[in-house]
Amino acid sequence: MKLNNKGWGTIEMLFLSGGLLVALLIAIFFISQLYGSFEAATGNKVYFDMEERLESAAREYIIDNEMNDYGEYKITLATLKNNNYIKTFVDNDDNDCNGYVLVSKTSASTLYNAYISCKNYQTTNY
Repeated sequence: MKLNNKGWGTIEMLFLSGGLLVALLIAIFFISQLYGSFEAATGNKVYFDMEERLESAAREYIIDNEMNDYGEYKITLATLKNNNYIKTFVDNDDNDCNGYVLVSKTSASTLYNAYISCKNYQTTNY
């Protein structure tokens, strides 16, 4: 009986296994990088939620005080706290944050832009 020597041998199998191991390690590296970026985005989600809370409080303040004139208003966090629209405004580390909301009223729409400043985060253009 004649053996077919055109199949895989031990050397070829070791090279293939090594190549698969390298590809697996590269995939693990990129997955961990991606997971790290998700973690960073989740950390900023806390501050994004704080900005949303500030905007929501400013909306209530504008409605309750019947500020119907067109133009631009700056509503500070201190104003919202003094009028009981926001009780506490701290980040996950219990650091006090400061902020304000710029409200632009036109005949067509009302835009609310919240800006916050915390120990570890600051909104762009604060």
